[in-house]
Amino acid sequence: MKILDRYVIATFLKNYFIALFVLIGMYVTLDMVFNFDELVQVQDRAAVTGGVDSALVVIKAAANYYFYQLFTIFVQLSGMIPVVAAAFTLIRLSRFNELSAMLSSGVPLLRVASPIIIVSLVLNGLLLLDQELLIPSIIPKLVRTRQEAGQETTSKDFQIPAMQDEHNAILNVARYRPGERPVMYEFTLVERDKADRAVAKIVARRADWDAATRSWLLTDGLRTDGLLYQTSRKIDDNISSYHSNITPEEINLYRSGNYVELLSTHRIDELLARPQSYGTLALLRVKHTRFTQPLINIILLLLAIPTVLTREPTRLKAAATKCLGLTALCLAVSFLGQQMAGQPPRDNLAAQWPAIMAWMPILIFGPIAVFLLDRVDT
Repeated sequence: MKILDRYVIATFLKNYFIALFVLIGMYVTLDMVFNFDELVQVQDRAAVTGGVDSALVVIKAAANYYFYQLFTIFVQLSGMIPVVAAAFTLIRLSRFNELSAMLSSGVPLLRVASPIIIVSLVLNGLLLLDQELLIPSIIPKLVRTRQEAGQETTSKDFQIPAMQDEHNAILNVARYRPGERPVMYEFTLVERDKADRAVAKIVARRADWDAATRSWLLTDGLRTDGLLYQTSRKIDDNISSYHSNITPEEINLYRSGNYVELLSTHRIDELLARPQSYGTLALLRVKHTRFTQPLINIILLLLAIPTVLTREPTRLKAAATKCLGLTALCLAVSFLGQQMAGQPPRDNLAAQWPAIMAWMPILIFGPIAVFLLDRVDT
């Protein structure tokens, strides 16, 4: 590695970590400002009186909440952090006429930027590590609301209406409590035949999730067979468990498609392979986005570098404006594609539509990035 490469890499890494802390800090600060009323509710749960004690409780809860949210925030900002770092690095080199000195020694401009591109490719590994290992391991911490900051897991109960399992049965639960030990209250399961007629019913006062057997342990379980017309009724009051594909993970997918964004790609593939999986479009959207996001991050960098790679300091303001406009447009198209991925125009495009939307920013801005790099005056 040449001295020039080491110098450019050291400058870029310094700016990278500065951009990392500044952008994430701004994100957290703005989120706290707009949602401070929700964080303040933590002191009501703690039953604390007094200004100092209340402030300490809120600060501690906010620190606990945002510490885990940093991992998801990094995923959202992973494309802009290297762009900001590269822009500041190259603008600084141009402003202090270092690029002119490099050109005078026979070094092309693109050769100066090549270490930045290589290091950015390596830093994309942090994104993969975050998405595939770190975030899936702390899902209970990430699904908490701001009012639940400081708790181990979410404690917000909700209803499960008409959830279908792989046996064509319909589950209704009056109250479901998530967390480390998920519990269903007033459990009702209606079993149906191939004609969707109710043939049996299982009711229980309570159902507790058993992770070891991956089944629900029923309390006061009662099964009634023979619900069809002119069939004899049979009642069994010794039903102790219920086993199906309805797991706490499936319930979260059924309730919210955003939950899938916290899962690893391996787990998403497992859910897609199941005979009945809720949120299939959301699963496909996240699966394809996981593959294309590192590529989009590199394209963002390749869009930014040609715009700020100039040896004329008088053009830096226009170059920075052009860099901001191009990268913002690429991010907007990427965001639009993610929103449209879950809304295919026709049913026969449901399987291919998320992939099309995920690749759309690459197909549009990839050629533009190559064109701009080719136009760099070296």
